[in-house]
Amino acid sequence: MTCQVIEDDVAFATVSGKTLTVGAGVDGPTFSDGYWITLSAPPTANVVVSLDCADTNVFYTKRLVFTPDDWARKYVAVNASLADPDVLEGRTARLTHYVESADAFFDDLAVSDVEIAVEFSVDSVPPPKLELVRFLDGGNGLDVLFDSPTNMIDGEWDIDCATLFEYAAQQFGADGTCAWTNSSALRVTFGAGAQIVPFDYVAATTLNSAHLKGGLLKNDLDGATLTSAAQYAEAQKPLDPILPAISITAPESVGKCDGVVLDARGATGGGSRALTYNWGVLTTWDA
Repeated sequence: MTCQVIEDDVAFATVSGKTLTVGAGVDGPTFSDGYWITLSAPPTANVVVSLDCADTNVFYTKRLVFTPDDWARKYVAVNASLADPDVLEGRTARLTHYVESADAFFDDLAVSDVEIAVEFSVDSVPPPKLELVRFLDGGNGLDVLFDSPTNMIDGEWDIDCATLFEYAAQQFGADGTCAWTNSSALRVTFGAGAQIVPFDYVAATTLNSAHLKGGLLKNDLDGATLTSAAQYAEAQKPLDPILPAISITAPESVGKCDGVVLDARGATGGGSRALTYNWGVLTTWDA
């Protein structure tokens, strides 16, 4: 039987910010927010993403078109006004996405909804949100990027991972560490037993994503009052992963009735995880 691979990419779309905050005042919108939609692979035909929201006082990009030549990512801008000028309080709304394409792999594709918090606030910009979570090339940690500078909670460069993230001990290892590299970027270094894995659309679980706690981070402007909502971002694969390096210790010669002990514990590249070994014999003679 002969098989021909027609398409070896998995078609999916990721949303960079699944929880937005926009400002509304008595005179209309006070600050906007937005997010990126990214396709996993180039389509063979145009992919049209239509957006919808039941709240008629939320304003947003209505339609995105991804083409085979311009497919990587598109931005959705969102703002809002008060639903009732006499009601000076916040509310929530939801943006939904509908996908159409002549490319069967992308047609009717499921895209995550986006939650919108409409706030009546003195703030002039929204609170930070997760922009990207990506594995380090060595697999031993994550780079976590926010879409704007944060107050770093208390201004300290080192921070307890459990302060910021849900499931920190499970996902990053019991002795995993977190440190700001600047006010909008955080480096996570895994400890032993880290369980987070790169995002897999086919088998997505909570272990594929980093989950930020809500009510903690603010922007870095003086007088900021709004805090980031609880949200998550899929952990993307490393850009240039380092392959494991195998090191096997074995005797140079053995007697024909002696046993052989092969030791591969010197292998590296597990990214704070135990490597799994498959042993076999490759030889042209009868072993």
